[in-house]
Amino acid sequence: MRKYFLSVYFGYHDSCITISSDKEILLHLEAERVFRKKHMRVDKERMVELIKIGLFYLKITIDEISKLYLARWNNQFGEGKINILGRYFQPILTSHHENHIGTGLVSGFKEAVIVCADGGSEDGTTRVYLKKGSKISFLEDLDDTPMTGKFYGTLTQMIIEPRFGRAHDTAPGKMMGLAATGVLSKEFYQLLEKYWPEINKLHFKGCEHLLNIFRLKPKYSAPWRDKRRMNLAYTAQKFWERKFCSKLKLYRKYSENIILVGGCAYNISLNSLIADSKLYKRVYITPVSGDCGQSLGAIIFYNPGIICNYPFLGRSFGKIDDCANLDEIIKDLLNHKIICWHQGRSEIGPRALGHRSFIGLADSVKMSWRLNTKIKRREPYRPVAPIVAEEFLEEFFETKQKSPFMTFAPRAKKKTIRFAPAIIHSDETSRIQTVSIEDNPIMHEILIRIMKVQGVPILMNSSLNIKGYPIVDSPKDTLNTFRMSGADVCYINGKRYDK
Repeated sequence: MRKYFLSVYFGYHDSCITISSDKEILLHLEAERVFRKKHMRVDKERMVELIKIGLFYLKITIDEISKLYLARWNNQFGEGKINILGRYFQPILTSHHENHIGTGLVSGFKEAVIVCADGGSEDGTTRVYLKKGSKISFLEDLDDTPMTGKFYGTLTQMIIEPRFGRAHDTAPGKMMGLAATGVLSKEFYQLLEKYWPEINKLHFKGCEHLLNIFRLKPKYSAPWRDKRRMNLAYTAQKFWERKFCSKLKLYRKYSENIILVGGCAYNISLNSLIADSKLYKRVYITPVSGDCGQSLGAIIFYNPGIICNYPFLGRSFGKIDDCANLDEIIKDLLNHKIICWHQGRSEIGPRALGHRSFIGLADSVKMSWRLNTKIKRREPYRPVAPIVAEEFLEEFFETKQKSPFMTFAPRAKKKTIRFAPAIIHSDETSRIQTVSIEDNPIMHEILIRIMKVQGVPILMNSSLNIKGYPIVDSPKDTLNTFRMSGADVCYINGKRYDK
């Protein structure tokens, strides 16, 4: 008889569930995608509803679930016997860092240094572990260093977003994008050296005293027009990277491989610095490094041999034909239309990976400006990512590091800057997604056809959502986003929709 496992994570944001068999991960559902509220934290009633949706999708019942994994962090079910849909479970309680680590065990590394860095949990913030075979051992607690999500979140609270919650769960990516627009400031670097212990705290009631120390105006409306904020963002990013890398050098003696997990692993500038500096021979980052992968990581941590085929583990609402409308799609792209693209199973995590994306030509800055301001309605400085055919990576970018989950941002080569300016950030880097023919044969074919006409196997690729909303999941979500946005055309599993 086939065994099924259910894993549940409430947390303080990004609630999620995962269902697996005893052999493979079957489904991962993020509450925000299903209930359409970004970084959503659910209560018990909504969690049960999410579980029902997952069971219904897989056509199994709660009675077929043999194990329940339940994360301790903000657990709403309790720790004793739990009644879910009439079935009683004695849960296997899981810890925050174990769950993060689990998401990275898919790397296949027999041994590796594991850095789990986030903003806080029952396990603290940042810790370093060592994987040797199936054994995970603790090396060091780095909570009292700048290498934490607390540090980065407080800086975000100072520069981008005064509200504590949003500064720590929604806006750090904006801070990272803004950092590329500034320059290094000696004044700010010295202040960071002096005051980092105060920055490395949670400031629930605001951080006005830090604004005064750093001489920042309490105006947050347009940080991309505030040179002090831009320069502090850049300087803080460099300060953070240097602290991280100087510490990581000390662990190189344990392994030539490194796995980065936790919310800080979304910092693509740091990831690229580690990869391109050859500090470690191999670097692995999952598509669900943050809390949205907690439930999935729990199953992998306790069942390390289980198969997990990242990243398309969300729901499917039909498959796309291998030849579906490709000529029409290419024609729309070459006519500079920006497309809502919905294909097969949804990708998990916060990055658009070619199944729920806005796509378009990358041949002019006007295209990225239009995507940012007119379609997604977000800040104009935010970078637009490229999706690139994997075999041409080194021809167009200064890296050998493949990036199937959009977790690295290498420097673009001169011809890329010339022929694909829409995907070049202000520091001449690009948050790339590499696509192989095995990963996504249809998108790969589109890229190859575009190359034959334009000379570059690159498209703009941004998450299929507008500001304030999570990435879409269902065809209904996709059509709603298409109608609300300024996108030109929509494709759902190859079928074309126009306005």
